[in-house]
Formats: sequence, structure tokens, C-alpha cells
Amino acid sequence: MTGSHEIGPSDRRAGSGLNQSITVGDGCWIGARVTILGGTELGVGTVVAAGAVVTGVFPPNVLVGGVPAKVIRSLA
Repeated sequence: MTGSHEIGPSDRRAGSGLNQSITVGDGCWIGARVTILGGTELGVGTVVAAGAVVTGVFPPNVLVGGVPAKVIRSLA
């Protein structure tokens, strides 16, 4: 999901549109039903657990999961 909206005034809550890129490093594994939001960067070899909602910047070779996703452990 790279698109979103600012919160607008009461007569139109969907304000100005926003668009941010997503970066997925080489060798990443993304589980089923994962949502990756705009502005996210996944480092090389990152594994994303099923059902996670991912936003932010994650280092290489980690397992992330949860809502919102966080680093669960480092992968050697």
C-alpha cells in the first residue's frame, strides 16, 4: 500500500493524497496476508511473519512480525 491521504476538514475527511515508496531488499521472505505500508524499507534477507502490518525501516537479516511489526529476533 503506497497511497494514503492526509486527514482533511470535516466536509471532506480524505484530504490531499500521499504516495511513498516501499523498498524490499534482496532475499526477503514475506509471509501470507502481510500489509506493507508506504515508506517501509526491508533490509536484505528480512523475513516478515504472516499477517504482519509493516511500517518503518528494518535492518538486514531480522525476523519481523506483529501489528505493528517489530523486530522479533536477529537471523544469523
